[in-house]
Amino acid sequence: MSTPTPLHTILSWFQTGDFPTETQFKETFLSFYHKEDLIPIEGIERFEEIFQLFAIAEAFQQHLTDPNAHSGYLALLNASNLTSTHVNNWKSRLGITNVATIDSSDQLGNVYTKIQVNGFVDELKDADKDLALEIEKIKNRLLSNDLSLDELQEIVDYIKENREQIELLKEDIIRGSSDDKINLVGSYSNWGAITYQNKFNDLVYDKIKNIEDAASSEKIKYEERIRGDSMIKHNLDTLSFVIDAYDTVTMFTIPLKVRRIDTNTIEVLFDSIPPNIIKLTIKKI
Repeated sequence: MSTPTPLHTILSWFQTGDFPTETQFKETFLSFYHKEDLIPIEGIERFEEIFQLFAIAEAFQQHLTDPNAHSGYLALLNASNLTSTHVNNWKSRLGITNVATIDSSDQLGNVYTKIQVNGFVDELKDADKDLALEIEKIKNRLLSNDLSLDELQEIVDYIKENREQIELLKEDIIRGSSDDKINLVGSYSNWGAITYQNKFNDLVYDKIKNIEDAASSEKIKYEERIRGDSMIKHNLDTLSFVIDAYDTVTMFTIPLKVRRIDTNTIEVLFDSIPPNIIKLTIKKI
């Protein structure tokens, strides 16, 4: 590109009344860069000065791969340039000053030491030993000749062997029992001599009463409030029981049907939906 004509000269060629020549038109257009022309570097004002402000590509790549770049201002990936003051400042800023720290010679941690943990474990082991001893005592007691346990087993055995006599006893109670002679099946020497019906009745009653008094009520009785047909888990482990149901408002006994599902579950059915809450008492027999 030739030396451009100064702008004020070009403007003087196009004043009112002037007739620019072909040469002047040519010089005018040659004084400007066409959009298809590339502007040379030397044509950019202060290019050298601005160029000095940019890093060369090689230096920039070295900076990117330098592990210590800005280490005086930024934390390194391995945190090797962080002092204890820096660490504490970051903890405080992030709100994690109360997180657990390990124990060392110059800094006390805020978690239990290994010695403390071992102490807790030893205490738990001692507690387990005590529990194991208590369990062993219970096992030994169940295997012992405890009087109340033996009597309970004798009554169970007696009832199994003398079911017919007991059924007759029920009928006698309903009719009004007499003091007839009886003949017991089996041998129960510690029950004494049993010859008459009334003595037998009194003895069985006393033994059953003693067993009931000694037993926990939770094991022989279950209570629940229901509003209609229900499936009830009584956990009495028996199919033999009596059940009482009454309206908690009117206090009248309510008729119901009971179906035994298993030894611990029953289904209760009403002829019609009761208007009030029904209190059920299931007692093992």
